[in-house]
Amino acid sequence: MKGNQPGNITALAMIMMAMVLLVGIAVGVVVMEGSRRAVETDRAVGAYYMANSGIEMQLYDVRKNGLRLSAVATSTSLYPGGSSWRSTTGYETSTVKVVSQLGEEELSFADLFDPDALNQPSGVARVNVTWDGVGAGCQPDLEIGYTVWDVGTSISWPVDAADYVIQIGPYASHLGFTVGPLDTSKAYRLRLRPFKCAAKDIRITMMNAGGTSMAYPGEITLGSEGSYQKTTQRLLVTMPRQAILSGIFSYIVFSQEQLCKKVGGAGVCP
Repeated sequence: MKGNQPGNITALAMIMMAMVLLVGIAVGVVVMEGSRRAVETDRAVGAYYMANSGIEMQLYDVRKNGLRLSAVATSTSLYPGGSSWRSTTGYETSTVKVVSQLGEEELSFADLFDPDALNQPSGVARVNVTWDGVGAGCQPDLEIGYTVWDVGTSISWPVDAADYVIQIGPYASHLGFTVGPLDTSKAYRLRLRPFKCAAKDIRITMMNAGGTSMAYPGEITLGSEGSYQKTTQRLLVTMPRQAILSGIFSYIVFSQEQLCKKVGGAGVCP
């Protein structure tokens, strides 16, 4: 018969204490990691709002104060608590106009001139357009119309279909269609309309006479970098250069009554 073995309880107690200690350390690590992530998230949100403030301020100067992009390219602002934003607009360019989706027989427009320099030629020699169908079996052809005018101090927007030169781009699954050659000393506006079904991922690329892609001027690209407590966030926004109306005029009024016109007060309408 074996006798008592002193020290077993001590070893067991040591093992249990070690296990409790490990569990405590693990819980502490999880808590500290969660706390660290919460701080990082808070800083990231603050930096995001700083960057968003930069975009809003630049947009206000461009749309409301009529400033050019070059004037807001170096904008910056400092706030209490180590927060700030600075413009990165001067480094941002967009070489492709993208229409994510366009319904069957709906219209979309692309301006191939610089709204900040209406008296300067566009320099566009040709335009490459690629697109794809929305769903399986959808193979849309694309009507690509364009209008042209001499550059000057103002733009007279074409409103009649007869103002456009119409070309039909047959569906070729992103092989694309080329509009041109174009006169580089003129200004152009494209009008796009898909047939047979809707089109998606319509990509418009401008090329100069040397075959090099050009920055798309019909839209503005604003960049802003926000900082908050050593954390930075960067935003990039692309939008039409001209302010868009709310769509209040995007309807057609039909009447079952006969229309009556009186010229100079002559004639009698019922």
